[in-house]
Amino acid sequence: MYLGIHLSDLKFQKICFHHAEFDSREISPTRQKLAILSLALGSFASVTTEFLPVGILPDISRTFSVSPGTAGLTMTVPGMMAALSAPGVMLFSGRTDRRRIILWLSLILLAGCLIATMAPTFAVMLLSRALVGISLCAFWAMGLSVAVELVAKDKAHQAAAAVFAGVTAAMILGVPMGSLVAEYSSWRGAFVAAAIIAIAALLMQWRMLPAVPAESHVRLTDFKAFVRLPEARKNIVMIAAVFAAHFAAYTYLTPLIHEAGIPSGAVTFLLLAYGAIGFASNLVASRFLENNLKATLFASKISLAIPFLLLPVLLIFPKFETVLILLWAVAWGALPLCLNTWHRSIETDHSEAAAAMFTFTAQVAIAVGSSLGGAIVDHFGLRANFWMSALIVILSAFYLAPHRKAE
Repeated sequence: MYLGIHLSDLKFQKICFHHAEFDSREISPTRQKLAILSLALGSFASVTTEFLPVGILPDISRTFSVSPGTAGLTMTVPGMMAALSAPGVMLFSGRTDRRRIILWLSLILLAGCLIATMAPTFAVMLLSRALVGISLCAFWAMGLSVAVELVAKDKAHQAAAAVFAGVTAAMILGVPMGSLVAEYSSWRGAFVAAAIIAIAALLMQWRMLPAVPAESHVRLTDFKAFVRLPEARKNIVMIAAVFAAHFAAYTYLTPLIHEAGIPSGAVTFLLLAYGAIGFASNLVASRFLENNLKATLFASKISLAIPFLLLPVLLIFPKFETVLILLWAVAWGALPLCLNTWHRSIETDHSEAAAAMFTFTAQVAIAVGSSLGGAIVDHFGLRANFWMSALIVILSAFYLAPHRKAE
């Protein structure tokens, strides 16, 4: 996700991904935009497919005669495979043209969708979900790296934002789309719809992506070398803290909304508004990163901590709860992009290893945060979970303060 970019407020004596073999000027501006759009569509397809079971879990449970908890493995398995696939694909990809890898990952996603539409047993269904996980995180690691390589260096953060926009759009539309299609056909029909999107992304990537030669073969020692960098370790801690805190709280947002007395009919619209505002925030934040990366990241963290602190306190005021949830959306819409840009600004000769470390850290943090949130809710209640998340984000914000002054 995450190659080096030129930011006017950061010193860049080295560019993380050398352009000896590929020059973004060799393709037309129109094709650059369409190529990046193909990667954004691929991100949309991946994340949509990942989250589809959320809206159709009871139907999957009934079809295969398994408990709802067991059916929940359709969400767990992709996450586990995603955490492994980002570094794994980088290690085994060698010097293979990155365009070819993108196409293979899109094919794997399509295979996962198609297998789900025909899965005769739950074991086969889990196999389809494993394929989705393999494609998902590796696509992020490789796709965003390719996206920033396709444009001039001063536009790299906007290219990354475009691919992140595909992820955000999937979070807005993916689950509602799956539920709507399933309502009028079946849960398998939802995966057919996902397959159609995956086909569109694959065809567009095949047509529009230019060859992007790899600079070098990624090795396990590259990951070790990157993690040895003090700045890399600091960034990994920040990424893990923010993602874990967010998903510890976000997993229990709907129960909090219900406890606040917000009518059930309004919950869907509130969640859609949350997603739409997050999508807009992602796009707006990309405009501020070139000259105000550190300030934008710090402000976004504080903006995330405020709802975590106040939502449990203002439960008797539904209107205030709504405003705080929308502030949360603004903060989270900007944070992944800010963290990604910060991560890519590290001067390193192991840019693809760095890219994989971002996705690996984020996926592990999501799993840990959700699990930790569940344990806190079970033992100490909903409020304690949100306050714990607020504390983690605040500590992360002040952990950022002493590091790297914008210049």
